[in-house]
Amino acid sequence: MLKRRDFICRVTGFITAMPFFSGNAYVQTYDIDRSKERLNPGIQRVRDGLKYARSTKKNNIPPLLREEILDNPDAVFIIKTNVISQKDQGGKFPPEYEQFGRTGYDTAGKIFRKGTEKGGTTYIKPNFVGGFNADARSVNSGITTHPSFVAGFCEALKEMGNTTIVVGANGGAKHENFVESGVSEIMHQCGVCFTEGKYSSWNDYRKDEITWIDYPEGIVMRKIPFFKLTKEPDTTFINMAKDRIHNLGITTLTIKNLQGIMPVGYMHICNGWTTQIDKGFVKNVFNPNFQREIERQFIQHTQMNYKYFDLYGFAQEYFDAGGWDAFKVGDFKPDSRIFWFEQWAQRIMDIASNIRPHINLVEGIVGIDGAGKLHLNNFITISRSMTACDSVASWLMGHDPRELYYTRIAHERGLGENNIEQITLYEIKERGIEKIKDYRNLPRAAMGVNIYNIDNKLRFF
Repeated sequence: MLKRRDFICRVTGFITAMPFFSGNAYVQTYDIDRSKERLNPGIQRVRDGLKYARSTKKNNIPPLLREEILDNPDAVFIIKTNVISQKDQGGKFPPEYEQFGRTGYDTAGKIFRKGTEKGGTTYIKPNFVGGFNADARSVNSGITTHPSFVAGFCEALKEMGNTTIVVGANGGAKHENFVESGVSEIMHQCGVCFTEGKYSSWNDYRKDEITWIDYPEGIVMRKIPFFKLTKEPDTTFINMAKDRIHNLGITTLTIKNLQGIMPVGYMHICNGWTTQIDKGFVKNVFNPNFQREIERQFIQHTQMNYKYFDLYGFAQEYFDAGGWDAFKVGDFKPDSRIFWFEQWAQRIMDIASNIRPHINLVEGIVGIDGAGKLHLNNFITISRSMTACDSVASWLMGHDPRELYYTRIAHERGLGENNIEQITLYEIKERGIEKIKDYRNLPRAAMGVNIYNIDNKLRFF
């Protein structure tokens, strides 16, 4: 089992083997070529993670959350990190493997303590959605959870006896992206089971890889498919998101990160309202009346003065043309983005209503805004409540969670508090935990969003 000094040596050793980028140098062709030498440990699928967990969990010791977090499930705990970095001439940060590895290691130690019982599996879902490539700086692009942060986090858990750890990836990245960027090698050297859940199609999944949850009251989805390991009763599910801006999700944090624990065919929930969602994969998955229900919810939220809710008038054109009556007979074809915010938010809340991670956190060290600008924010938010965690992270990113579509709808649906004034805040420091008396004194970034990516104008909620 690694001690702290050994872990730091391991991280430092890995850095020397990787292409080095100084703070003000562009990536060189030589460095890109060296990416071809990186280790390719092969693809491990969802089924491989299940097999690994079942074969090793007998001697695993699940970590325990510190008492303050357990006793305050609706509170948010903030860690102020101290990564020091400088952008190069292209506006990119260097990889900073060591700093992120140390921070991940320290963060796990501040959240967990060693457990007392054996068995079970820890499943970590970082936001490894995409953006990885041969440029080593891509691991620190603000788009994904930094892989060295994940590795450091895992090393700390392993020191506590938590030796059965599955790290799950799912999203736009392909296996070759994980290899050429060094992510696969980092996970391999860390000694965790790194699974890639993105299959070519829904039909490639085996039945025993998926757990279906019935949810008859769902506004969009009446059945929810999850990767089986995330729903096992002895799994410690850690939802590890990133501080990133998205033109639909607005702030894409722990709630949106749930898309990554669902199979292809159901994980991409950005479908348009005019799209026929149910493609026949599994019967009765979607509410047959979801379009009318989304329309009803949209009207209600418009009356509640949701900010920027019909910014470009797509809904107004629809209603002026006759609304549902004209649409259902084909007399009017609305813009594909009509009711887009409403539909995505309601669908992700159907999903969030059916899973409760053991802990949620946002690795908010480097984030990216709607113009592609990187921000060194240096925060971690931690909570047992996804809504509260995302609300506070959104505040730190420069947005008011009382105005965000998805946090407002989450609160409406009983999934947590989005009013920053009603969320109890604590700061985890080296010497202990202190209550934050006034959220308005927290440092905030200015990470605007380009809604629909239409006019290149950044807006704030």
